[in-house]
Amino acid sequence: MNLPTAFFIPGCSILAEATSPAILMSIAKPIVTFATFVPYAVLVSTKLEKDAAYFNLKPQKWAAIFLAFGTAGVLAALLIPTWFAGFPLMIALYAVPCTWYMKFRNQALKGTKAKPLTFLDIDFGKMAADRKAKNAQAGATLRFQKKDRSEQAAPDRKDPAFEVYAGLEAVLLGALDARATRVEIALSKQGAQIQQVVDSMRFKRDPIAGELATRVVDLLKGFAELDPAERRKFQRGTVPIVRDGTRIVLTVTSVGSMQGESIRVDFEREKQLSIPLAKIGMGEQQLKLLVDTITADPRGTVLVGARPGQGLTTLTYALLGRHDSLTSNIKTLERRFERVVEGVEHTDFDAAKSDFGTQLQSIVRRGPDVVFAADVADAGSSKVLCAAGARSTLFYVGMPSDSVPDILAAWLKSVGDPKAAADALRMVVTQRLVRKLCLTCRAPYTPNPAEQKMLGIAAGKPVQIYKQSGKVLIKDQPVDCPTCKGVGFLGCCAVVEALPLDAESRAVLATGDVKGAYMQARRTFKCPSLQDAALLKVRSGETSFDEVKRIFAPPPAPAGAAPAGAAKPAAAPTPGAVATTPVKPTGQKKQ
Repeated sequence: MNLPTAFFIPGCSILAEATSPAILMSIAKPIVTFATFVPYAVLVSTKLEKDAAYFNLKPQKWAAIFLAFGTAGVLAALLIPTWFAGFPLMIALYAVPCTWYMKFRNQALKGTKAKPLTFLDIDFGKMAADRKAKNAQAGATLRFQKKDRSEQAAPDRKDPAFEVYAGLEAVLLGALDARATRVEIALSKQGAQIQQVVDSMRFKRDPIAGELATRVVDLLKGFAELDPAERRKFQRGTVPIVRDGTRIVLTVTSVGSMQGESIRVDFEREKQLSIPLAKIGMGEQQLKLLVDTITADPRGTVLVGARPGQGLTTLTYALLGRHDSLTSNIKTLERRFERVVEGVEHTDFDAAKSDFGTQLQSIVRRGPDVVFAADVADAGSSKVLCAAGARSTLFYVGMPSDSVPDILAAWLKSVGDPKAAADALRMVVTQRLVRKLCLTCRAPYTPNPAEQKMLGIAAGKPVQIYKQSGKVLIKDQPVDCPTCKGVGFLGCCAVVEALPLDAESRAVLATGDVKGAYMQARRTFKCPSLQDAALLKVRSGETSFDEVKRIFAPPPAPAGAAPAGAAKPAAAPTPGAVATTPVKPTGQKKQ
């Protein structure tokens, strides 16, 4: 082999020695050496080390052994002058630790369900495919999983489909970063309007323009195993995602309308609907009164009310969950099934078969102990409840309101007979959701006299309550609280009013006097109203006056509806104006 003339410089013995044929190598030999090292490195890093870590077989020790033998193999191939001697030694040095580990591992796991590991179990083709898929996923932050927990393929950054994938990621990541429990996407010809719900409050987000919006929705529906082409019928599916090692289950619901398709994405909906009754937000006395009332005579009707989006489904499932399914026959008739409560027979209302009242009557004829009816919107449903409740069945009935007088009035109207409606009624339970103060950044202050009076605190008595802040002091500089992201609130709980009706209050209700029956029951049982329950949470430091003011603010009147000089509706309790001040992080745990 001849070197170029530039390598022969007169008077340079070192360069002259470099031209000696003793150290010249062919191009193929280094390539073969490297090609042999790569499978060893892949096998060790993706298979053997992970296996040792999974079964806790001293993974750090084996990692050091694999590294030492790998280094020795490379040095043998490079330093031994005769390549045909160094290369076989390198292969032997690679094989020794792999064989040693497999023998050690199989012996250690002998007698367990673990399958023995041999070289025949190693599929280098699959390992290469997994490596390629991993490289493709490198441009993605979220991993979408199938039902068997294997990952859905993500497009490569150079793939035109990656724009759609990135658009879907942006929608979901924005919601996750804001701690949203739900995202709603409304499609139209112009694109998609997006809203998200954080701690029961709705916030608008930047829209997605043009055809990209439809492609993003279709991709999401495909991941959830829904039909992307179907835009009219109701569809629901789930898809797990993984972010930074955390698995989150998305419930994807598609509904069509005249305005276009709407997509709702709930994060961990099963967990949202699985809150026990004791953790809903009731006070101890409220909870005891509710349980004692239902347990003393388990029949009749319990009206359960809340505004849409204020936890009605969670509350009713919590009430059903407190019944012992081993000793009670529990059934439901729901407009749309949400989740399985253990031991409960759930039934979806089928409008194609018959009306709601007829299907409810069919369930009642089977003699259940407890029944949940989603509502009494259909004529005849409430009459079925009154007749059966007088015998031996306890009914929970959903009502779309959180005002006890309004619920009682709606119940009387639904039944049509005030006496029958009153006789069947046992209790009314209603709630609103209130945001909880972030424990890291909430700011203490002394309430003014007006606030003390609303809280039932004697004038002049020293007391401390809290307000939202959203700021903490780090090196004497106010910054957004890292726990609540500067919002000041973290999570939410229910404010509950639970009001039993005794014989006297039912007698008043039978005359059609809703307000009188309500006041009579309040006097008898000394139950806190919904507003009283909210103020108790202010006093305990769970929430703030501003939050109570927000949830009890009257809804805005339609434009031009109120004439000049008309009486205004009763306002919520108005806290004194208190400036927001940064506080130092308390180090307390997140709610």
